[in-house]
Amino acid sequence: MTLEIFGYSMSLTWLLVLTIAFLVVVFLLYDTWCHTYWRRKGVVYHPALPIIGSLEFSMGVPEVFTFLAKKYGRVYGVYAPRIPMLVVGDPDMLRLIMVKNFSNFHNRLDFALNNRELRQALPSLEDERWREVRNLLTPTFSAAKMRQMSNLVNKAADKLMEHIGSQQEKDGYIECKSVFGSFVMDVIGSCAFGLDVDSQANPKDPFVAHARRAFTFDAKSPLVALSSLFPALGEIFNFLGIVRFIPKDVVAFFADITKKTVALRKSAPQSNKGKSVDFLQLMIDAQSSDKGKVTETKDEGDKDDIHADIERHHDVDFHTKTLSKNVQLTDTELVGQAIIFFTAGYETTNTLLGFVFYLLSTHPEIQEKLIEEVDEMTPSRDSVGYTSIATMPYLDQVVCETLRIYPPAAVINRRCTESFTYNGMTIEPGVVIFIPVYNIHHDEKYWPDPEKFDPDRFSKAEKDKRHPFAWLPFGAGPHNCIGMRFALMEAKMAIARLLQKYRFETCPQTEIPPKLGDNGFLSPPNGVSLRIVTRTDAVN
Repeated sequence: MTLEIFGYSMSLTWLLVLTIAFLVVVFLLYDTWCHTYWRRKGVVYHPALPIIGSLEFSMGVPEVFTFLAKKYGRVYGVYAPRIPMLVVGDPDMLRLIMVKNFSNFHNRLDFALNNRELRQALPSLEDERWREVRNLLTPTFSAAKMRQMSNLVNKAADKLMEHIGSQQEKDGYIECKSVFGSFVMDVIGSCAFGLDVDSQANPKDPFVAHARRAFTFDAKSPLVALSSLFPALGEIFNFLGIVRFIPKDVVAFFADITKKTVALRKSAPQSNKGKSVDFLQLMIDAQSSDKGKVTETKDEGDKDDIHADIERHHDVDFHTKTLSKNVQLTDTELVGQAIIFFTAGYETTNTLLGFVFYLLSTHPEIQEKLIEEVDEMTPSRDSVGYTSIATMPYLDQVVCETLRIYPPAAVINRRCTESFTYNGMTIEPGVVIFIPVYNIHHDEKYWPDPEKFDPDRFSKAEKDKRHPFAWLPFGAGPHNCIGMRFALMEAKMAIARLLQKYRFETCPQTEIPPKLGDNGFLSPPNGVSLRIVTRTDAVN
């Protein structure tokens, strides 16, 4: 077939070839222009390759930022793949970005493969809607609410004590990811959904089976890579269900549980309402017409709370200062919060517990010192609760130092929404800020001998001398992790309960040092295997 174009005869085949060639040239010119962004702004940057951007991002996450920091310092530009991203490892600059100029950076990077429900969860909400929902949910994670939930955590710890001993007796060692993963799943089942789930005893339970499938996302899949290169393609993949962060049927399962539970509780007789203290009930309470109105609140009894001390550096009172209108969660938002409670809390807490006991096993003198504190302050099962573990200084030091060495999330991000200038550098709307938490936590300027496990770094005297933004396992500022108190309570209660009865040791199966994950989370792909030994000097 021949066409007449501008007086020239041309076959349809050649027309298609020339059109495609023209579009390819336009795309490459656009791609090249995008990759000159940091040069045009006068910012030191790592050069990008055509189309794929900064190739080194395919390396393990901690390694890539260590490699780039040695070349460019603590602040530099990269591309992923065409989006200009500014890596900021300078605590002074982070204080401005995350707290003092928070209004310029109050959103996060959108993920094209997020499920619809997850896009309605707190980490993905934006602008005023994020602010409204965050203010609504903040009281749910107060110290008072955590004290109520601590009984549920203690019940899950009862099952942990039973199962961990059985695995040691059966195999001669424990695999931390399996044991602690079951504990965390039981905690989330009860604290988020009000379900009594014994995940280790009932691995075929529908909740357990679906929950485990929620963590099968392959960040290195070719389709995920294509989604990163072409976000519009990622949106198509998501819409068609070809690839999503969580499988569609898994989200549907948890959405169904959430909606049915909410409907059941809302229809319950008035005399039965308010008896549950799980996260879902607290959200229902927050939704009610007389409680949906956010007012300024102060949590009584926080003055001796180590967890609250973490927050004082980061101005999280932001969430109780303003908002006067009634705020209601949509059904999809409520489901989103329930699912993110699960997905955000499972892998991180599981990883933290594995690393805590790995470090205690390889540093027996520190383990003994912690056991002394446990025996003194929480000698029995019923003495372990939010109030007791929140005022145990050495336990807090051990957990904080573990989070320094092995922060579960190696990288966090913020997205610029309003131009911001710092030391002559202007950050424009749309630029993504990458915060290399792992590398900040291993920066010798703030942490001498950074690979050494030294809980005394977190004594009050040492903390007072150190830059507060050199430690960021929960993020910082108004957009910090809303579940920080819950995560710390859950982990610390498990540690105290276990050390009441056991000592932890390395064994032939222990990988020293453990291999770290390279997909943004440090969860060790080979797990952490240890031996537990029943204490002969236990208090009870």
